Amino acid sequence: MLDDLRMFGRFAAGLRPFVQSPLSLAGCRSLVEQCIRDRERNFLLLVKKAVYGHPQSPYLALLRWAGIEYGDLERMVEQDGIEAALQRLFKADVRVSLDEFKGRQPIERPGLRLAVTVEGFDNPLLAREFEVRTSGTTGPRKRLAIDFDLLKYDAAHRRMVYEANGIGNRPSAAYRAVPPGSSGIKNVLFAVKFGNPLERWFSPTAVSWKPKMLPSAIFTQVSVRGAQIWGGSIPYPEHVPLEDAAPVSRWLADKAALGTPALLSGAVNSMVRVCTSAERNGLDISGTVFLTGGEPITQAKADLFRKSGADLCPNYAMSESGPLGGGCADRDAVDEVHLYYGKVALFTQPQVMAHGEPAVDALYLTTLLPETPKIMLNLETGDYGELRERRCDCLLGELGLRYHLHHIRNYEKLTTGGMHFLGSDVIALIEEALPSAYGGQPTDYQLVEVEDGALTRLDLMVSPRVGEVNENAIVKTVLERLGSGSRGNQMMAAHWAQGETLRVVRAHPFTSPEGKIPPLKVLPR
Repeated sequence: MLDDLRMFGRFAAGLRPFVQSPLSLAGCRSLVEQCIRDRERNFLLLVKKAVYGHPQSPYLALLRWAGIEYGDLERMVEQDGIEAALQRLFKADVRVSLDEFKGRQPIERPGLRLAVTVEGFDNPLLAREFEVRTSGTTGPRKRLAIDFDLLKYDAAHRRMVYEANGIGNRPSAAYRAVPPGSSGIKNVLFAVKFGNPLERWFSPTAVSWKPKMLPSAIFTQVSVRGAQIWGGSIPYPEHVPLEDAAPVSRWLADKAALGTPALLSGAVNSMVRVCTSAERNGLDISGTVFLTGGEPITQAKADLFRKSGADLCPNYAMSESGPLGGGCADRDAVDEVHLYYGKVALFTQPQVMAHGEPAVDALYLTTLLPETPKIMLNLETGDYGELRERRCDCLLGELGLRYHLHHIRNYEKLTTGGMHFLGSDVIALIEEALPSAYGGQPTDYQLVEVEDGALTRLDLMVSPRVGEVNENAIVKTVLERLGSGSRGNQMMAAHWAQGETLRVVRAHPFTSPEGKIPPLKVLPR
């Protein structure tokens, strides 16, 4: 508790100047341009101090194992640029898998075995003004330190995304979880920093004053009341369960009726719930824009938004690094974003899949700003997508954010019964095939891996909202859909059918503390 009290003190001391010095539009533009201009200098400073100057860094052990000293890396960057230098490091096996980064397995190379923890990748330079937790989508939730200086940069990028897409002056709200989740409080603080505070903060989780959750409840209270005292505005979070998002859809309908359609920020599946609620209650939310990400933005979900008369602005982020990209105003794909080029470096490498599946372009991420909470150096993100450099006439392109990323998916695989399918195959099944055949929305279905004694089984969660269904027919549809395509898929689906691995469970899909409903949920072993 003493550590929590110290954290509250640091946070309150940092919150006051943060709130009292909002960024103008010109100030936001200047910060983004500065990030791009100083990216090589920032990267070398970060590596010099937080890696080579930090003997406990796992990256230092990797770099020295590869025979690369700071001077070597500095020359690579100065001669060829950051991306070329990082790819040379990659070829030297200086990279970290997602399992290594999350402390789930040691870093092992020929002649090197390094036990690691998730805390070992913390940025030792960080002020640690407050701590939140990650969404826990791919594993246990982890503590994460945040710095007000990083929030300033992120707020500047967010404001420029708003300006590029013409949504900067709308009434706005968030449908995001309260602390200890990270996304809600960060989005609230972004809005305060660039001078367009949120009118409402809806949360799928309630503020809890139970002993275990007391630090998070106090932190939320300090944030709201402190901002109000110092001239800012943070709305107190209102608990709105995902099962009944009517208060959110009613607020959006009220704004639309006044001729001022709103901007709502939240996870993709939370936005789906809002659209479903609006349709069920006969509410008109036309003109609403959803700033959304955190899960794949598929065409099926985009079509659902547009059916409600709403539009979307995509966002790409990781809990450990914050926002990584914002929606292109001239996008060719529904999820196309401009990579925040001054904040991170990104390149792709072919990831070979099993059973003859085509390779995917895996994304490897490196953080550049000294304010980042986690040091990432050629981190395998677990995502893949299409990364390209192209000229763009929208404001973000004019700023110099010339790299575009789209069709972002996760290649962590469904592995039940010794068989596995790509995440993209699962998404297509859950979001397109099953709703089309049996009704409901993409958020009404979910595949869940469970342990059943010595066996691993697969439950298909089908929400009671879908109504009466033929369970045998659904199982047949799932196996046929997953078994279509390659011979490898056909073999795996046949294996599942013989082992009666798949069963239907009539229950609501699992929801993460951040309000996400992943198409695939793996229960803890």
